[in-house]
Order: sequence, then structure tokens, then C-alpha cells
Amino acid sequence: MYLRSDLSLLVLFLLTALTSAGCSSRRPIGATGPPFRLESIDGESVLFSPSIPDSNSNNSPIHVTMNVLAPDASEGTSCLAEEGPFRVELARKHADSVQITLPSTERWLGDVNGLVGPDGDAVEALYVLLAKLDQLQQDGCFGGAGSSIRDFIVQSLPMKPPESLFSYYGYRPDRSSLDLKPGIRLKVERAYFRAAKTTEEADVTQNFAGLSTVNFDVESGHDGKIHFRQIGDVRFTPASLKGQVQDASHESELTGIPPEPRFRLVFYTLLVSKEQKLSAAVVGASSASQLDEFDHELRLRPVGGCKNFAAANEVACVEFSGLVTVTCQIRVELNGKSTLIDWGTRIKDLLAKDSLGSLTIQRKFMNSYRDVRFNPADLSVLSLALVGGDRLRWSKSASGGR
Repeated sequence: MYLRSDLSLLVLFLLTALTSAGCSSRRPIGATGPPFRLESIDGESVLFSPSIPDSNSNNSPIHVTMNVLAPDASEGTSCLAEEGPFRVELARKHADSVQITLPSTERWLGDVNGLVGPDGDAVEALYVLLAKLDQLQQDGCFGGAGSSIRDFIVQSLPMKPPESLFSYYGYRPDRSSLDLKPGIRLKVERAYFRAAKTTEEADVTQNFAGLSTVNFDVESGHDGKIHFRQIGDVRFTPASLKGQVQDASHESELTGIPPEPRFRLVFYTLLVSKEQKLSAAVVGASSASQLDEFDHELRLRPVGGCKNFAAANEVACVEFSGLVTVTCQIRVELNGKSTLIDWGTRIKDLLAKDSLGSLTIQRKFMNSYRDVRFNPADLSVLSLALVGGDRLRWSKSASGGR
């Protein structure tokens, strides 16, 4: 689902600029705390989160501490979640903290790439660990901060720049689903075709009549639950198509889905045959681990879609059937201007072919903005997949060359 781009790599990118990391022009926006770091490991670029110390060896487990609890919030409760190389427990010396152990960078990246060792798959262990964490939260552990701990763990894992969507939306190509966070916009486009008069006219490209487009914003209510709000009316291209469509309320079901704490967009492209004409589904549940379990079950028996067994799993489900596409859009800031872009957009998909003189990136870690530190001569930064809230500022080089 990554967006394709015909932009060539910028061969003159930042070779003569950004020589001073402390230059005021590099920091037009405030950011606090340790930065993200783009570093090279065995010839490949890896994005490290602010929670991972510079001193952490790439072949050593990662130990981080998260301050989330009120003192004695979990006193007397056995609060420990452990699976494979992951471990979450109350900090022994600090009653308001959680001690988290993550796999080493080499172990994690190896398993993400399918190089699973004899001691198990760290990726699968992560999902088991997160399910245990959700259960512990229901049992009263961690002062009710289980969801924040889950986000902290996933955002702390080192990832390659094009794969940073996993850290914020849980997306991996082999899972083909995307967590819907407040601030995301869903764009639903449906194709319409004239009925073929003869078998010779069965080629749909000859009978294409037009498109309808409707947008929905993913929003969070006062209770923290997510709902969907339609933005404007359904638009038709060409406009004359509106009078020809008898039922333009295909997607209205989405606004009526009961609010839930968690929602996910599941792409059916890799799950069902084209003959079933199932494009995607929006599913919602009370916890992320419940969605993980349902997601797994849906992949085991995708025929017929999620509606066949959603109710039995206490999962809300809205399916998009027919010749329809559902695209997520995220809001980022580009040179000070708030802009909607399609998810999966990389930095190099946004920049013109002119060589650059400067580039500044800021990204949220949990709820605070951090700088993204990188070597100005490292072109791999251009492959960074953007996430909602990212801030980019750039300028052309003085020469204006290519």
C-alpha cells in the first residue's frame, strides 16, 4: 500500500548545507527532550526512538523506564507481562514507574525481516505481550495506564525509515491493516459503470460512468471513544452522475457504527478473491488486543468478510463492498502549513527535484515533539514514511541546481 513515486533521488541533497547543528534556522519550532536518531547499522538506516539511549549496544536488550503511575497505584497486585524478549513490570525502586525490556536492535530487525532464530519470533511475541498487558490493565495493574504503555512500547521499537508506520498505526505489509487514530481522514471512492448491452461490451473500462467520493474524519469523543463524522456531501465526477445514481448512501453505515475505544481499517486485497468484491472493512473493539485477535481470525477465514462472525466476537464491523477504495489521509505540517496527505507518503514523494539547502523534521513521541536527527548526506532520510503530526521544513539550495 505504499505510495508509488517517480521522483528520482536528490543526488545533491544537503551536501553543502546544515553544517551547524545549532543554527537557529534549523529550529523554527520548539521541541523538547532527546531526539529521534537516524543511524546506519550494517549499511542500513534505522530510526531510533528518543527512549533508546545512544549508549545502548545494538546486540544488547533495550531497557527503558516509563513514568506513568500514581505512587502505589498497583500496590499489592502482581503486575508482570512477559513473552519472549519482552518484559513489562513495575519498577522496583520507583513506585510511579514501569520497567520495560525490549529485544536488542539486531534481534528485532532480524525478526521483522523474517530471519527468525531458534528461540522464537519476536514480532509474534510482541502481540502476545500486548494482549497480556491489556488483560493486566483490566485486572487493575499499572494504574490504568496500560494503553499508554502499549503505545510507548510500539513507538520505542527501532524501525527502518519506510516502516515507521508500524510504530504509530501497527501497519505491516503482511498484516494489511491500519489502526485508525483521531486526526485520520478516510476517503471513500466508489466507481460506477453503465450496464453492458451485449457480451462484447463487458469490458468495464468502456462502460465506466464516473466516481463518487465522500470523506469521514476519525474523531475522539469526551469519553475517549472513537467515532466517524462525515465531511460534506457525497461528490460525483462528473456532476451529472449524481442524477443517475439511485442509492448514494453506501457508506452512511460508517457514521452509525457504535463508538469504540479502538478501530482498525482492514484491507481485504490480500485476503479474498476479486470475485467477492470486498475491498476493506472498518472494525472496532474495546481493546487493541481484541482487534489483534479478530484480525488474526479474519485472515484464517476471510471468505464472506467480517460480518459473518463479528457479533460473536463482540466486534463492530462495517464493510466496503463493490468497486470501491478506502484511503487513509493524515495531517502533517509542511513549511508551516497544515496539509492532508495520503498515508504511506514518504519525504521524497513531497519534494521537488531541485536540490535542497536544508531540511528539518520533527515528530511526536507520545505527546511531545522531538527533533529527528540525521546525517545531512544520508539520502535514506528521504524514504522516511510520514505519520500524523509530522513537521517538515525545507528550502532549496542557494545554487538552485539539480
